Amino acid sequence: MWNLPKRFIARQSAAEPFDCPWLIRGDAVIRLVAFDLDGTILNHNNTPSDASMAAICDLLDRGVAVASMSGRNFERNQIPFVRNPSVADALYAGCYNGAMVFAPKINGTRQLMHEQRLPDDIFLSLIQYADDRLMNFVYCRCDMNSEGPCEVYITDRMTKMSRAVATMTNMVYEVDADLAQRVRTKELASPPKIMLLPEPGHADETVDELKNIFGDQIYMAWAVAGRIEIMHPDVNKGAALTAIANHIGSSLDEVMAVGDGNNDLPMLRAAGTGVLMHNADAATHRAVAGENILQTDHIENDGFAKAVRRYVLDR
Repeated sequence: MWNLPKRFIARQSAAEPFDCPWLIRGDAVIRLVAFDLDGTILNHNNTPSDASMAAICDLLDRGVAVASMSGRNFERNQIPFVRNPSVADALYAGCYNGAMVFAPKINGTRQLMHEQRLPDDIFLSLIQYADDRLMNFVYCRCDMNSEGPCEVYITDRMTKMSRAVATMTNMVYEVDADLAQRVRTKELASPPKIMLLPEPGHADETVDELKNIFGDQIYMAWAVAGRIEIMHPDVNKGAALTAIANHIGSSLDEVMAVGDGNNDLPMLRAAGTGVLMHNADAATHRAVAGENILQTDHIENDGFAKAVRRYVLDR
């Protein structure tokens, strides 16, 4: 277990509310810090460093709301914090690139506070697109029960690509050869996200074709090579961040966001204090050139923790 601040552990164990001596950056009050997972706080071993965990716990200990924002589903969004459930339970969770946002756990359950599923007609058209091309796809199901989100990923068949993605993401897929038919008969409702898995080497042309066919009717992300994630056109981490800020009664000027990927840019731009990791790729660095986006160190040098301390905790 990480060496967590004693006051945070004591307060969590006593189930007491946070007091909130909000922290100042210049003349802005930082009430919410949001971060991406992969490439921002998670290293190649899929774990946060001690420095990153200490920074998160110090924020929570001082009453600052903290949000984990990723393209992952809820279950995988929580995995990095599994060694300390009190930390996991205290975080807002922005999942599916912001399509669904869950509030911190209270009395054993989490509230779904923001949701944008694929439009029904677009979802059906996407499944027909994949079916016409014999393209492997994954249906990302997320329903709510009394305890919180209930998730399952279903694919129409296992292919070389789906096996590779499943291994890379440590996911277990259910396989259903009748998946497309179940969608057409509306047995399965529109999900927050689907994934298209074209044959190796065909991802770029598939993205171009999807842009030509669907235009601004969908939002696409392809952070993992060969895997095209498709969501509602209004989905992005900036919209999810805005929902969390509204939930805590904060303005976006009072928010700090840290990320490393192209899909993080909407939240970096939305936040009053947006911070890009040094390890972001060249295209992402170019995309923010000339913008009011701060930069921090590489993930291997604890860039996230340094940013939190420089712009929030140590001011």
